[in-house]
Amino acid sequence: MKKNHIRRNKYNIIISIIFIIICYFLYSKGYLNGNEKVDGFHQNLLTVNTIFLGFLFTALGMMVGFTDKGLIKSLDNAGYMDNYYNSIYFGLFFHGLSTVISTIAVVLGANVLNSLLIVIQQASLLGGVLFFIKSIVGILRIIGEIRKDIK
Repeated sequence: MKKNHIRRNKYNIIISIIFIIICYFLYSKGYLNGNEKVDGFHQNLLTVNTIFLGFLFTALGMMVGFTDKGLIKSLDNAGYMDNYYNSIYFGLFFHGLSTVISTIAVVLGANVLNSLLIVIQQASLLGGVLFFIKSIVGILRIIGEIRKDIK
């Protein structure tokens, strides 16, 4: 059976487009820039990103745990769970990227980062938060479906 990846991931695609527009707007207004905002900026971002990464890995574990339910198993076999998994993967990617850049800045010093990497760090934090929110909404939706199926 051929999967229609675009149709099943339409909300992830829409969020990605919104993310790009928001980043462009914030960059053009100077909110996303290569300057450190406060002392300890990179260490603070490292802390925030690792917290979100932990929550996203927990959400991924919950999703895997749901696969033993009959309804979720049939939806997963048909490919409809891809939307939910992919939003978690996107969030993990963005927070992981920001974490790597933050770690480099903390360990080697912020002076090794050029302004482009700092902008990427800030933008990937924003993208990670957007997909984190989408992941939480997806988890809540799946829990609702499971609860309906149990009744």
